[in-house]
Amino acid sequence: IPSNDGRGYVLRKIIRRAITHGRLLGQTEPFLHEMVFAVRDLMQDAYPELKDSSDRVSKAVVGEETRFASTITLGLVEWEHVAASAEQAAALNAFQELLTAIQSQVHDLRYAVIDCLVREKPAIEKNLMQAIKDGVTSRDESVLWRFVSEVFGQERSDFARREFERFSQPPVVDGALAFKLYDTFGLPPDFLQDLARDRGVLFDQAGFDSAMAQQRQRARASWKGAVKQTANPAYQQLPKSTFEGYRQTRSENCEVLAIIKDGQGVQQLSPGEQGEIILDHTPFYAESGGQVGDRGWFYSEDHNALVAEVTGCYSPIQGVRAHQVIAKQPIRVGQKVDAVVNTDFRQSTMRNHTATHLLHAGLREVLGKHVKQAGSLVAPNHLRFDFSHFTGVEDEELQDIEDMINKEVLRNQKVETITDVPIDEAINKYHAMALFGEKYGDKVRVVKIGDFSTELCGGTHTLATGEIGLIKILKEGSVSSGVRRIEAVTGEGSLKHFRNDHELESVVASLTSKEADSPADALRAELDRRDAEIKRLARELDQARMKSASSSVASASDNVKEVHGVKVLAHRVDNLDRPQMRTLIDQLRNKLGSGVVVVGSASNGNVSLIAGVTKDLTSRIQAGKVVGTIAEKVGGKGGGRPDLAEAGGKNPEALDSALADVYKVVELLLE
Repeated sequence: IPSNDGRGYVLRKIIRRAITHGRLLGQTEPFLHEMVFAVRDLMQDAYPELKDSSDRVSKAVVGEETRFASTITLGLVEWEHVAASAEQAAALNAFQELLTAIQSQVHDLRYAVIDCLVREKPAIEKNLMQAIKDGVTSRDESVLWRFVSEVFGQERSDFARREFERFSQPPVVDGALAFKLYDTFGLPPDFLQDLARDRGVLFDQAGFDSAMAQQRQRARASWKGAVKQTANPAYQQLPKSTFEGYRQTRSENCEVLAIIKDGQGVQQLSPGEQGEIILDHTPFYAESGGQVGDRGWFYSEDHNALVAEVTGCYSPIQGVRAHQVIAKQPIRVGQKVDAVVNTDFRQSTMRNHTATHLLHAGLREVLGKHVKQAGSLVAPNHLRFDFSHFTGVEDEELQDIEDMINKEVLRNQKVETITDVPIDEAINKYHAMALFGEKYGDKVRVVKIGDFSTELCGGTHTLATGEIGLIKILKEGSVSSGVRRIEAVTGEGSLKHFRNDHELESVVASLTSKEADSPADALRAELDRRDAEIKRLARELDQARMKSASSSVASASDNVKEVHGVKVLAHRVDNLDRPQMRTLIDQLRNKLGSGVVVVGSASNGNVSLIAGVTKDLTSRIQAGKVVGTIAEKVGGKGGGRPDLAEAGGKNPEALDSALADVYKVVELLLE
């Protein structure tokens, strides 16, 4: 599947290269997905699986084409700016060279047209520079030379043009800007080179390579920052721990081999201090493969005193298990403790981990064998599973997956773990799924759930699927291009979810009739009914407001004043929307016959203003100037056509004062 790393990145580059060449051939609409079927027809005898996979591949390719088309369209707009800037810079540089030569009277140029510009007509220089810019922008230098010939005559223009071209150099597209087009918009370097060649500009390959190197250096620096802690010498010299957590959740007589505080080795933690403790053997699972680290406690040897609370466990380097602790008693290097895992935390996490294996298998069964894990989070309260897929998962498909994996739960399938299996044997004998990009040793651990799922995994799992309780998928959505995400709960989490659903069902039942097939159908029907009722009431309210506003037209004539022979009316009607105000403006203008009308309305802390001028007066006064001046008084601005203009504001308290000023504003504009 096309992606941003690994094999997917190579595939994406190949597809985009093909799309790019198609565009250079004039193919602007998606086309590559149709070629999938030509490949199928040519190659299906040698590769029969193409018959089943061609539809899926075609969908993946058309999705990639659509996404890249959007990206490349934006990128080409930016390319035009970059190329035009390069051309303009080259033209201005040539002009500067010519001007310098003229000022130095080199090559007998004092009779050139530009000499006149320097000695006799400096005011023309600005116009000439603008002509150069206009010519470059339109890619038509005739704009420049037409200006010069009109001012100085054709003979001088031709001479200056020859000298100008002598100083001219090919435009060069800045490499750093070109890299931005590659990095931000995904325009391939070879595509940028082709665009530059077709436009007749040079491509700054050295600058592009330099920007690429700087980006890689920043990425390395970022990565180094992320692993700075593990690179700390204090971590590099830590002793390794023996992990006993597959068999037990409590280990006795564990020796404290090292203590890390603030990145430095120390001999002791005092009560209340936080740090990391390394034991010679431990039952605590260290965060790995998406599964969170265990939590729990360290007790004294006699198990009578709590020594430390363990808030997490991780591996700063391979083989080392660092327990993140808050000391409750003084704890020293060489001390012996009993390490006890929080079994509720561990068991909830195990249920979710085993569920991810079932979910992975169910997705591959329903959606297709192309589905691969692309990331996961296994925590005690929920699971998150990312997977490669080219489109959203339909509700019916999610239900099929949920039904399928819960049947495996109800079967109470044994979860078998096979340790120290050679990697080749795990894949060839057990047909275990190995994820591309994961690093596996020579010996691996296989987790097998009946005939339904077999994967390489180092995490902790339930002994049987029945311990999961029930798997409930909560939601599915997109993470990135070609990667989807499912979130789900198991065990007590699913019980809590169903209790919430039951509570919601009871609320729905109290609000709706019980004739529907399900509470969801009943709720939809009730919401539709209430939505229709709200819309009906809103229409009636709008009609009542408009009727009230229209009835005020008769009394509005009392506010009409003549200003320099022009009838002017300012009128306030609150809680009207813009369309209603426009209708009212038309009614008032018709009533005046000839004049200026301004209507103001306040609603929800905002002000709306509309000014209307009858057609016979727009040559003397424009609605936009009237409403723009008035809008300033209510903390806003606006504009529009000469006969109708609108504005908004944020100060309803000033509306009456602003409307009272309409007559003065019109008077000033008519003077």
